[in-house]
Amino acid sequence: MTKDLFRASVTYEPFRSEIREFPVPEITDDAGLLRIEAAGVCGSDIAAHGEVAPERILGHENVGVIEVLGSEAAERWGVAVNDRVVVEEYLPCGHCDFCQTTDFRFCSESDPTVGGVRYGSTGIGVEPGFWGGFAEFMYLHPRSRLHKAPGDVDPELLTLALPLGNGFEWAVVEGGSGPGQTVVVFGPGQQGLACVYAAKKAGADRVVLFGVGKDIHRLKVGKLLGADVAVNIESADAVSIIREVTHGRLADVVIDTARGDAATLSSAVSMLRQRGKYLFATARNDVSGVPLGDAQWKTLSLRGIRGHSYAAVEWAIDQISKDRAVLANLVSQSFELDDVDLAIRTTANEAGQDSIHVSVLPWS
Repeated sequence: MTKDLFRASVTYEPFRSEIREFPVPEITDDAGLLRIEAAGVCGSDIAAHGEVAPERILGHENVGVIEVLGSEAAERWGVAVNDRVVVEEYLPCGHCDFCQTTDFRFCSESDPTVGGVRYGSTGIGVEPGFWGGFAEFMYLHPRSRLHKAPGDVDPELLTLALPLGNGFEWAVVEGGSGPGQTVVVFGPGQQGLACVYAAKKAGADRVVLFGVGKDIHRLKVGKLLGADVAVNIESADAVSIIREVTHGRLADVVIDTARGDAATLSSAVSMLRQRGKYLFATARNDVSGVPLGDAQWKTLSLRGIRGHSYAAVEWAIDQISKDRAVLANLVSQSFELDDVDLAIRTTANEAGQDSIHVSVLPWS
């Protein structure tokens, strides 16, 4: 039985959150209420935590059990009360050009930068206000996109579904990783490690992971996830390593989840073979000194990447179910709802612990 009040962690100013109690909202026939079991902390939550923004409940990597469900919503989503689901952060309109394809993540209705609504980003001033997973309950808007999740898989492990979906989208769908290829990943954070795993599962011959000195633990995890080579580039030359491991053939795909600056872009241009692909999930405006002439000569593709398709998350959930022991290496720590600020600082490696993927467990 759902209680009358529930607890949520509200970020009310930069770097500060507090627990507040809210009345459980009335659920209309086309909506639902999710009892949050676990909410992953994304790298984007680090930036959001420090922003000057309206008060909001963060958390968009959400796993839970459906507590209340309208009959219209049940028919639309194909779920029932007590079903476990993974919730997409996107709330797309469902009828625009983007929503008619797998690219509903580009729908303006789900883009908070232009007034759209999205889980983990929207303020509590937008009714009903419960748009984030760092809470005991979360409102399921009629436009929610849900994935049925196995009941026998640890919810903490299932919070990997969205970042792992990103890895598949970037490395395989966008990057085309596959047999016969050498794939390079800069940055062994949760997104970069997800790219390593997805590229290897897609059959890439060689996956090379680059990090820096502080990433020693993450580089070791990268090997467990399938990286053939995992190197600290503060003590080695990245381009020389690629020339060596490919016997001079060079790389087919470079995925930059780390810096997106002139240094990594220049390295990527040098280590990519003709018609290679450079994909970047982060970007700095200053890219002076990049050898664009070489990029043109090699006919390289340079493409920005963000988010995931629905199918990519379905793939991720299937892999989590089948490959639990390996993917468990990504799971670092979990925190209670009272410790959201600490969970985010831990994800940012500001709490003195080696972390990859951190979760908030509201009912612990």
